[in-house]
Amino acid sequence: MQANQAIAGVIDRLDMEDFPIGSIVKTPSGRVGTVVKHRGAQSRYDLFQRIIIEFEEPMGDSVALQPHLLTMIKSSATS
Repeated sequence: MQANQAIAGVIDRLDMEDFPIGSIVKTPSGRVGTVVKHRGAQSRYDLFQRIIIEFEEPMGDSVALQPHLLTMIKSSATS
């Protein structure tokens, strides 16, 4: 977890690096999926990092979420 010490009042939050590709994660809705891609800021107006999670059922269903919304179930680094 990376902390930004330069900004006062920032709470430590999970970062993309905390969710390696291949990790199993749980979304806020309770669905479980696999991290397939990391995506950085898309424009100068959208500065958020997002993690792409793919679900097994239904096949090919995916979602892009900010890292602080995810819960790690199994890291690919420890598997």
